[in-house]
Amino acid sequence: MGAACYLLSMFRPDSNPTVDSQSDPGQLGLSQAATLLFRGIRRRCPNCGHGPLFSNWVKMKETCPNCQLVLDRGEHDYFLGGYTINLIVAELLVVLGGTATMVFTWPDVPWTLLTWALVFLMVLAPVLFYPSAKTLFLAVDLILRPLTPGDLAGPPGDSGSAPPGLGA
Repeated sequence: MGAACYLLSMFRPDSNPTVDSQSDPGQLGLSQAATLLFRGIRRRCPNCGHGPLFSNWVKMKETCPNCQLVLDRGEHDYFLGGYTINLIVAELLVVLGGTATMVFTWPDVPWTLLTWALVFLMVLAPVLFYPSAKTLFLAVDLILRPLTPGDLAGPPGDSGSAPPGLGA
């Protein structure tokens, strides 16, 4: 029951007086969205903040061990979101690293060293960021498509129903 109450409280509209009273009641506030993103970047469940969500470096569990959030939200191409985030972060690291090195070492840029360092970074960054990219995309997805009772597997040992209090 505690997890269900937490889930419901997470998606209440902000009490900020500047927010329009006609806004969507399922819309997340800025601080709630930032919390989801921060949890995702740390490889935690964006919904409850608990972990671990991975059984090894590349294998994500099916549900969060704490709140039973289904970590693959049911689309056959769901992996593309994490892949895209991973690609963008890796490319940004290479571009920013190369640019910073050129700016700080100009006019005597060590071109050979820079080339090999960026190749190394280009290979290593996606491997190291992979788990964070998957959970970060889950957080982005929860921001864009708010949680529904169907996104919860239910308590361990349950036959897939939502926790009490959420309704079906």
